[in-house]
Amino acid sequence: MKWTLTQINPGELHAWWPLVRPGLERVRVKARASWLCEDIYSAVRTGRATMHVGYIDQHYAGVLVLTINVDPFTAEKSLLIWAVYTRHRAALRYGLADVKEMAARAGLRKLVFHSPRRGWSRRLAAEGFETTEMKFERML
Repeated sequence: MKWTLTQINPGELHAWWPLVRPGLERVRVKARASWLCEDIYSAVRTGRATMHVGYIDQHYAGVLVLTINVDPFTAEKSLLIWAVYTRHRAALRYGLADVKEMAARAGLRKLVFHSPRRGWSRRLAAEGFETTEMKFERML
């Protein structure tokens, strides 16, 4: 199985958008996210986020959107996995290995991923992630 992960040039995002947008929309709906796909588009175009498209054996396998996260209290920087969509089970494992390398090259010591979907806790635990907080909300 041959894996490749390609960072999308912001100037070429328009051409990639028809391929990646349906998966991002699916993620947004399943996660009941407050962001819109257009927020990702804007962030990538303006350099506030990066988009990476994965291929397995030259077939589209998924998309990752990354951004730098800064802790408001400690100013510690981490690499936030904003959105991830996979079409192949192995894509997550391969993609996370590449993301870990990217973070290390950038001098970042932490990866962060948020999701209300419980299934991610099992999948990410296998990749060395641990739950660090629980968030509670109540609508008034």
